[in-house]
Amino acid sequence: MLSGMLVWGGAGWLLDRWLETRVFTLVGVLLGLGVAIYLVVVKYGAVEPPSGARPHTRTTPGGQRSSPRTQGPTQKGQR
Repeated sequence: MLSGMLVWGGAGWLLDRWLETRVFTLVGVLLGLGVAIYLVVVKYGAVEPPSGARPHTRTTPGGQRSSPRTQGPTQKGQR
């Protein structure tokens, strides 16, 4: 992440010196940080939701999902 901020911040700094402004350094640093965070999320993926938030699905030995079994009605305290 640091390299993205340095590269794009440096490009913004050079652009600021060329155009005699003071805006593009900050824009370059923020752009580099945003792109770096995006690339980390793409590479490592999003965080899995907690186990209770997703319905339980079974997988077959071949890795395909099977439909959940339906059981008869249960009484309180029994499964």
